[in-house]
Amino acid sequence: MKELIRRIQREWRAAKDAAQAQCADSGQQEMAAKLEACDMFKGDETLEELIGLMFSPRGIEFLTTYNFPSLATFRRFKKYHPERFGVYIDCGKISLSEARKVFLIGDTTAELKYRETAGNRLFLMCGAKASVAASGYAVVKVEKDKDSEVSYIVQDNAKILW
Repeated sequence: MKELIRRIQREWRAAKDAAQAQCADSGQQEMAAKLEACDMFKGDETLEELIGLMFSPRGIEFLTTYNFPSLATFRRFKKYHPERFGVYIDCGKISLSEARKVFLIGDTTAELKYRETAGNRLFLMCGAKASVAASGYAVVKVEKDKDSEVSYIVQDNAKILW
C-alpha cells in the first residue's frame, strides 16, 4: 500500500506541474501560483488520509478539473476496499441511503436517497452515474467530471447544490 501511495503521489506531482503550466500559459497566474505552492499530498498518507484529501474542497476541485487520477490508477486501490470510506470504484449498481460523503468512480451506478436534515457530498468521476432522490431538508452538494452523469428528484425543502 505504501508504495502505491508513493507512486500516485509522483503521478499527482506530474499532473500538478502540468496543470500549473496550463494555467500559466492561459494567463491564469494566480491559479498557477496556487498550484505551485500546493503541497497537501505528501506521499506518506494512509489510505484513509488519502481519501480524506480526495474529499477535501481543494482535492475534489483538482481531481474533477484536471481528470486526475486515471481510472486505471483508481482501480489499483479497489483491492483495499475503499468503499468502507465512501469511495466506490467499479461497483456496478448500488443503492445508498443517507450516505454523507460518496465518491463514485468508473462502472458504478448509484441510487442515492436523502431525507434527513443534513449536508451530504456526492462526487463522480470516470463515467460514474447517480440518481439522487432528496426530500425533507436534505442538502446534497454534487461535483462531477465531464464524463459522469447525475439525475435527481427534489421534494419538500431539499436542495441540490452544483
